[in-house]
Amino acid sequence: MSKTVHYRACHLCEAICGLTLEVTAEEGQAPRISSIKGDPLDTFSRGHVCPKAVALQDIQNDPDRLRSPLRRIGEQWQAIGWDEAFALAAEKLVALQQRHGSNAVAVYQGNPSVHNYG
Repeated sequence: MSKTVHYRACHLCEAICGLTLEVTAEEGQAPRISSIKGDPLDTFSRGHVCPKAVALQDIQNDPDRLRSPLRRIGEQWQAIGWDEAFALAAEKLVALQQRHGSNAVAVYQGNPSVHNYG
């Protein structure tokens, strides 16, 4: 078992708190986040984090988390590749705009998507 530490910023709100993530890797298994704490050396947050930042570990490690795109076919969901998913989304957006005009599609750029530097 190996442990590595990564330094990142939480993107869930405007504060962009510094995080220290400990990742554990066991042989034959995918690496998992084992700890999220505030980074005491971060200039702005100085080690402070809220419960949302700590909960990122639960989201990342959730066994039910989607890890690839899915396409609904009837009542079933089928895994598809990323290239196919982006092509399908582009095709559907173009068709929607052709049918309803160029203002039929909007972009949301609020918290937290605007703050994700990833």
